[in-house]
Amino acid sequence: MNLAFQWKTLDKPVKVVLATGERQRDRVLNDTEINKYLAACPQPWKDCATIILEEGFRPSEVFALRWPHVFFNENGTGLVQVLEGKSKAAHRMLPMTPRVYGLLRDRHESAGRPTEGWIFPSSSECGHFNGDVAKDQHRKALSDSGVEAFVPYTLRHTALTNLGQKAAGDLFVLAKIAGHSSITVTQRYIHPQAEAINRVFSQVGTILGTVEKAPKLKRAQPQVPRRTNN
Repeated sequence: MNLAFQWKTLDKPVKVVLATGERQRDRVLNDTEINKYLAACPQPWKDCATIILEEGFRPSEVFALRWPHVFFNENGTGLVQVLEGKSKAAHRMLPMTPRVYGLLRDRHESAGRPTEGWIFPSSSECGHFNGDVAKDQHRKALSDSGVEAFVPYTLRHTALTNLGQKAAGDLFVLAKIAGHSSITVTQRYIHPQAEAINRVFSQVGTILGTVEKAPKLKRAQPQVPRRTNN
């Protein structure tokens, strides 16, 4: 927008304001906030929010999940496939975390082990749980939990930030997880915390300590010619 104004494509600069409840774009929820929030979430938003926090999916990707997109293994592991998205990079398959495996397995069993249909069906026009109802349940969870207000997308931001730390800052890996077509977008989710920064710098002394010190050069002594009696 700023470039468009500079190029005189726009008559005046555009101010982009934060969404209601979003005080900063890089907010990351801590463990206490997450636990209190999830405990207050109604279903099915609670399961949706959990998947977002564990897998880093977009809310819309979770709402549109179907049973053919889920693959359970007998050893307690599984895969979730995302086929919704505005780019090819959004189409991806990720391993389930143990918590996501458990909640999806429970839903699958309670639904009669279906092979077709929505994972989160509803009577909405689209046939599945959607953002409008999610916002209502999100507001209720905030009110009941007492957690400082945030927008639902903060859950994905929190997930990708945490995954970014586990990926040791590997932007290409994180971009694949997030479904980004460019690592430029992924960079927004890399927020090194104080502990991580201290850990990096604590290694500097170790690294430098392994370097052998160069021997000190001895100052050359002037050579005094010996006197001879000729």
